[in-house]
Amino acid sequence: MDVEIGIIYVIMKKRQEEESYTRRRNLAILRNKGDPFQYEEITFRKFFRFPKSLCWDLIQQLKPYDQQQTSIPFELRFISVLYFLSNGSYQHCVGNGYFAVMSQPSVSRSIEKICKLVVERKYNEVRFPNSVEEYNRVKTGFYSKFGIKGVIGAIDCTHIAIIAPALSTTIVPHDYMNRKGYYSINVEAVCDHELIFRHVNAKFPGSCHDSGIWTTSPARIKLIREHSNGAFKWLLGDSGYPLEPWLLTPLTSPETPNEQNFNIKHIRARNAIERAFGVLKSRFRCLSKERALRYNHYKAALFIYTCTIFHNMLQKRGIFIDETEISPERSPPEDVEIRSGEYYSRGRTARQSCINTLNN
Repeated sequence: MDVEIGIIYVIMKKRQEEESYTRRRNLAILRNKGDPFQYEEITFRKFFRFPKSLCWDLIQQLKPYDQQQTSIPFELRFISVLYFLSNGSYQHCVGNGYFAVMSQPSVSRSIEKICKLVVERKYNEVRFPNSVEEYNRVKTGFYSKFGIKGVIGAIDCTHIAIIAPALSTTIVPHDYMNRKGYYSINVEAVCDHELIFRHVNAKFPGSCHDSGIWTTSPARIKLIREHSNGAFKWLLGDSGYPLEPWLLTPLTSPETPNEQNFNIKHIRARNAIERAFGVLKSRFRCLSKERALRYNHYKAALFIYTCTIFHNMLQKRGIFIDETEISPERSPPEDVEIRSGEYYSRGRTARQSCINTLNN
């Protein structure tokens, strides 16, 4: 009897091992089927915004610098981060995705580590022109598209929604409540005629006015340093910005045909930044108002910088999205023209010089 029991036990043990092996094999097959790089190109772009070839190249460029101690492959973690940024989902949903199978803590660590890695290694994707040749190329682009000379970029701010920050010794939640009635980070950005971001500043809470952010903006400091009298090198901003020799705003009451023509062309050219914000938020839904970032200012800003870097990489390589499906951001009317400041009178002279160069 003991021998029979022993034989039965061995048979059952062997059967359990075979069933266990079969389950592991089936799971491996399912995992292979979930390989996102096996998706069709159109499906891959829909989920991750990047074409497969560019995504793989970026993975290979960043992988040698990965310092995260984990057994999860870098490729899988990077794809999960792309999915999170593109869809604005929750971390546990990303981890339970067909292609991922990661725990929520693993997803959380991956998002922060990889976004830091992208910003550290690819920050140069977002930069102001640094040479006469670069400035001239941007000027030519704005002139050929909008008929206005000397323009090196369009500037505006956009609000990125976040949850109410926790009260601390350094943070007052009310500071993040913007004039539209929700908590946000007010992000200043400059873009060129190709909707490529040339400057991004995500340091300020939602209550800060655009002109207040501009006061200490690195872009403004750079332009003040580079400006010389008679130079044709201007940003275009709305009436919420101060008129300065390097920042032209529209006329509040245009009287002559030339002034009316200037306002029309100014609005069309300045619309580039509104379109750029619309494309950015359409590509990376984590930045849309409806999917508020549930993170503190530091992490939210990290995601913003990462998304603008990815956006620029796609724009520079001619990988566009259908803008007919995107509504450019429309900000409510700003205050009337700011008529004070040490640079106002020089700004009027610069604006008049621009008006004089226009062709009807």
